[in-house]
Amino acid sequence: MDSIQFKVEYSEEQEASVISIYVNDESLIERMKRYEAQFEPEIAGLYEGLNTDLVDHIEAHFTGRLQEDDIFNYEGKTLVLGCNCGLPGCWPLLVKITETGDSIIWSHFEQPHRTEDSAGGYWDYSNFPPLHFHKREYIEQLNNISRSD
Repeated sequence: MDSIQFKVEYSEEQEASVISIYVNDESLIERMKRYEAQFEPEIAGLYEGLNTDLVDHIEAHFTGRLQEDDIFNYEGKTLVLGCNCGLPGCWPLLVKITETGDSIIWSHFEQPHRTEDSAGGYWDYSNFPPLHFHKREYIEQLNNISRSD
C-alpha cells in the first residue's frame, strides 16, 4: 500500500493556503513532473495544490464524491492538482478515485489538455501505476486538514 499525506501549506504563487499532497513521502507534484518530463519537460509538473477556499467539502472531494456540477468533477474524475497560476482548470491533473472495501485507489491519471486529439500532443498515463491507500489512514489525513481549516 502507498501512504498519503494531505497538508495545508502556503503558496507564494497563489498567495493563499493550498492542499498539498504527498505520496510515499514525496510531493505528488514532483512525482508527476518526473513522469511527464518524457512528454514535454518544460511544462511537466506545473501544478499547485488546490486553494483551500475553493474546496467546500474536503472529504467528499478527495473521495471522488462530487456533485455533477462541481467545478472539480470532470466526467467522473476528480481534479486533485491545479495549475500553478492559481486557476485549477487552467492546467488540471485528474484522477479517478475509487473506494473498495478498506482501500482508496487513484487510477486513470489524466491531463485533459493533452488528450489523444490535442494539438499539444498526447500525454499517455497508462504506464503511471495506480496508487493504493489504506482507507482508514486516508480518511484520517483528510480529517486532519479539515480540522486545520
